[in-house]
Amino acid sequence: MTGPDKTDSDANNEIGEIVDQLREVDQKKTPSVQDFVEELGSASFGAMLLVPSLIVASPASGIPGLPTVAGLIIALISIQMVFGRDHVWLPDWIMRRKLDGDRLNRALDVMRRPLDWIDHLTRPRLTWLLRRPTLVPLQLLCVFCGLAMPVMEMLPLTASIAAVAVFLIALGIIADDGLLALAGVGVALAGGATFLKLAGSVLSGLFG
Repeated sequence: MTGPDKTDSDANNEIGEIVDQLREVDQKKTPSVQDFVEELGSASFGAMLLVPSLIVASPASGIPGLPTVAGLIIALISIQMVFGRDHVWLPDWIMRRKLDGDRLNRALDVMRRPLDWIDHLTRPRLTWLLRRPTLVPLQLLCVFCGLAMPVMEMLPLTASIAAVAVFLIALGIIADDGLLALAGVGVALAGGATFLKLAGSVLSGLFG
């Protein structure tokens, strides 16, 4: 199935508005992934990719298993973007997954000021990077980061680095800011190097 690389909904959803939408869902004590999908709209690929990466980049990443579930969501959404689907599809077991609304709200409180600062910095730049065919490698990098998160969760903070990379790429897509997307690529490379270094140290400590 083919479809547009970005939707009007993506282009109009600034980060502050997305955070406000998350807060509406977080009024529930245990919101489900489906609640977030319904609030954001399943055609809003940029926003749908931004949310799980934002959650893992926040203090909420300490919730056991959350980086793994968020990583799988990121990978599924990103691969659907590569193939140009019109609407996001997620399996039922992910859609039914419950989250801690109070903890997510506290994480959003911590993140709101830096998110507002980032939002003010975004503007259309290097827009050719966010058009096919150059957009596809960025989407594939998000797939890779998402698939890596379940493994990276075993080492503290490294999954959050991968999430920051996806967050910057997703925000770049939403804001049509190719420079921000390139910053995400840099963070992804740094995160991969950090993970490999930490994993090497752990393995040498176990078997050295």
